[in-house]
Amino acid sequence: MLIFITYPLIFGVSTFALINGLPGRPLYQKAIWTLLTFLLIRALFNTSFRDPGILRRHKNPPRCMDDLEEDDEGDRSRRRIGFRWGNEAGPWRWSDQAQSYRPRNAMYDPDCRVIVEEFDHTCPWTGTAIGKKNMSAFQCFVALVFVCLIMDIFLLTVPLPR
Repeated sequence: MLIFITYPLIFGVSTFALINGLPGRPLYQKAIWTLLTFLLIRALFNTSFRDPGILRRHKNPPRCMDDLEEDDEGDRSRRRIGFRWGNEAGPWRWSDQAQSYRPRNAMYDPDCRVIVEEFDHTCPWTGTAIGKKNMSAFQCFVALVFVCLIMDIFLLTVPLPR
């Protein structure tokens, strides 16, 4: 989707604005249009190719830092495994879809077939999951799509100064 639809849409609209809207415009409008278009392509690249926060799969619940500190003290009797992992109140939950334990703030993405930390959605335009590590790039991409469309509409509809 990314290579065959999203990039061609961006390049197609940008090329149409370049051919029909930019000739005869002042230099500062050309510079702003060029910068915004470059930033849009860069934001799409950053969103698509950045790790969204993919987590490893765990067949057994990982140990917490409190457990490691208690082991160092030699007080294994105070470990509360059942409290932490034995119910939904603990930090790790079993996911039947992922066949793995996952942290409470992570979700399994069935489209990408991975567990993503702070998963938001799977974006069909970027072809990737949107999560903790690529959310800022995605928000920048969405904002730049809006700004670039407004700029292209301006260039194509506002008459040239005489």
